Amino acid sequence: MTIKEIAEALNISISTVSKALNDATDIAEETKATVRKYAESIGYPMKSKNKDSRRICIMYERVDTDIRNHVFTQIVSSFTDIAVRNNYEVIIDTVSSKPDDFELENYLHQNNFCAAFIMGMNFKSPIYRQLRKTSMPLVLLDNRVSDCPLISSVSSENTEAIINAMRHLQKRGHSKIGFLMGEKFSLVSAERLAGYILGLAQAGYDFKNEYVYYGDFTREAGERAAKFFGETNVTAVISCSDMMAIGLIDGLAALGKKVPDDISVIGFDDLSILKFTPYNLTTMKQDYTKMGESAFQQICEMLDGRISQNVHLPCQLIERGSTKQIV
Repeated sequence: MTIKEIAEALNISISTVSKALNDATDIAEETKATVRKYAESIGYPMKSKNKDSRRICIMYERVDTDIRNHVFTQIVSSFTDIAVRNNYEVIIDTVSSKPDDFELENYLHQNNFCAAFIMGMNFKSPIYRQLRKTSMPLVLLDNRVSDCPLISSVSSENTEAIINAMRHLQKRGHSKIGFLMGEKFSLVSAERLAGYILGLAQAGYDFKNEYVYYGDFTREAGERAAKFFGETNVTAVISCSDMMAIGLIDGLAALGKKVPDDISVIGFDDLSILKFTPYNLTTMKQDYTKMGESAFQQICEMLDGRISQNVHLPCQLIERGSTKQIV
């Protein structure tokens, strides 16, 4: 059962249920007792018994060298910095190091964590369906679970960012625009694909499946995509990640195609390593510092009994030299 269903069963607001379950102080004790008694009777997870602990777990779902080193590391650094300044201990662990019967809820309780920040999870994750069992605050990076008062999320405005990238290319005369997608079972990929489709619709262009290549966020996927796009008539490609964009540029070069003379390319991330490479990549910049800080803030607010939130941070177009005006 969800928080929404509890609210409907008791004929009260979702906000009131959330406050009661999180032991907030700004609702009547009688109402709080009614909600908590009903929630306990149906087995709904209550507030963590570890609420006085000052240990937070950062849990990686998957460890991929490209993603971990160039994206997650910056977010983890930001999160850890602010957590330590506020006298919290941060422990980093991975799901991949756990047995097949790993249960996140038991792990967090047994290790005296008060909350967790979960990164790198997709819809096929072995812990995805466990999340609603949580009795302590969780923050998800680039993922969401609805109607759960103890699960917040932090992500970029993925759809709007891709729409802005599409507009950037369209203003420069591009109408045949390809899309290099991330992994299929990722919410981030779905949101960015939605931005691509909406961008086409807003410009009055048809969606063409032959303009979309399904990758996996890695440089190697970008290299494989080069042959795919090289056999189309696209004049530009938007990539779901900088690492794939870099691989795409290398792959196109191997085919004798130059960026941006033959094909314009836009990435997504604005990785710090771009400063030390010759790619001169136009990209959508994510604010990793704010992601980490916001994740910690959401944990603090849920520990204080406030309702969970889905935070979406804006991206900024960083224009460099990988796109050009065409006739």
